[in-house]
Amino acid sequence: MSDQETGVKEVVKEFTEADNAIRTVFSKVDPLLVVRLIIDEKANRENIYTLEMILKPDQDTEQLRERVISVTGMAPGFYLKGTKMIVSHNLDLNLLKRINDLDFVITIKGSPYSAGGSSDF
Repeated sequence: MSDQETGVKEVVKEFTEADNAIRTVFSKVDPLLVVRLIIDEKANRENIYTLEMILKPDQDTEQLRERVISVTGMAPGFYLKGTKMIVSHNLDLNLLKRINDLDFVITIKGSPYSAGGSSDF
């Protein structure tokens, strides 16, 4: 096996370990969002992200709205009878982990905010 092939195998091995760790710690989050935030953190950048969260049914959306506003300063939108929440705000790994750990959140996707309104979901 050449040095190049060995290097590639090592990268794949380390990536697999990192992917497993991400999926364990951020079990409800699209792994690409976590990777983007890690890259932002390494580059010392703060970005606004648009998050799409799928919620368990029958949540008190007014209470959630107030909670999100108090933490982020931004007002979320609710869709699909309150089971989908979308909000744009500054995001880092610690806040994402707090959101991930909320028992009423099922899944989280996100993408960097764009004034053009496009997203990855």
